[in-house]
Amino acid sequence: MAKIVVLGAGVMGTALCVPAADNGHKVLLVGTPLDQDIVVTMRRPGGIHPKLDAAPPAGVEAIRFDELRSEHLANADIIVVGVSSPGIGWVTDILNRVMTEACPIAFVTKGLESAGSAVSTYAQTLPSRIPLMSAFIGIGGPCIARELANRLPTACIYACEDISVAEQLAAIMQTDYYRLSVTTDVTGVEACAALKNFYAIGVSAMQTRYPDQRRADGQSKNPTAAVFTQATLEMARLCERLGGQTTTAFGLAGLGDLHVTVGGGRNSRLGQGLGTGRTVVEMLSSELFGETVEGVDTARVLANMALEKQHTDEGPLAYFPLASAIMDAVLQQKRFSLDFSNLIVQ
Repeated sequence: MAKIVVLGAGVMGTALCVPAADNGHKVLLVGTPLDQDIVVTMRRPGGIHPKLDAAPPAGVEAIRFDELRSEHLANADIIVVGVSSPGIGWVTDILNRVMTEACPIAFVTKGLESAGSAVSTYAQTLPSRIPLMSAFIGIGGPCIARELANRLPTACIYACEDISVAEQLAAIMQTDYYRLSVTTDVTGVEACAALKNFYAIGVSAMQTRYPDQRRADGQSKNPTAAVFTQATLEMARLCERLGGQTTTAFGLAGLGDLHVTVGGGRNSRLGQGLGTGRTVVEMLSSELFGETVEGVDTARVLANMALEKQHTDEGPLAYFPLASAIMDAVLQQKRFSLDFSNLIVQ
């Protein structure tokens, strides 16, 4: 039996407790300062997580962040970080304060960081900020937390530079419904985890930009398919520029996760709003007010990268036309517009 500590009682952190507990492991779920009410609810007999429609299984103990002590982390086999990107600073502070022995740490947090013109993944920046982290593990792939919490079939990928560490965690977590693969391309998995939120904005815009009233859902399909393919190609190129492998973008961490993100969530809702001609500011001040839309933060970080143009015999061609269109909408508050003649058709 392994000892697992999960930081973050939001939807994904809590959902990951389910396969861990189903495998008979001891799981401690630690809420963030934003999770106080959730922890109180889950401590009640039969307490259901308000956003998962499921109660944590037996074997999961939930505590508040201010109850966390060094002894809670002692002899832990793995620490799992399940907070959103704005919570990374809090996680770094609390781990450096409470950890007393080395331990591998797995992250479902998605984001990129910039220093000047350099853009990096958490796999490249966090190890130096948490000295007692013995290994960084990135968790990627298509995973809707509510579905995992309700034990619907899910496939994800665990990444670590030391493949044996990824394999050990996968062995702890894998069930008949939670299927896992492993890779050493931790930078690629982390890059795709952030980039798919960004690209989901542009792909989702196609769902409303070209309506088809003869369909039950009112959506034409060709534009979305074309831009989904474009997004995957651009993800592969950006993944390589960030230090990962292009092939990672064509697997679970890339196109797989992009597919499920386009299917719903905050980035998808923003994109659908942009497809109707609204601006980012209009969406963030109305339907998405107070929401963390990770793709918007990623756009701001990508602004530090030079998304150059490719020159062909016919003249300049945007090398990242979809990324450029999304960034214009986010950073310059333009109405979303994508010139299909710039798409890279293969």
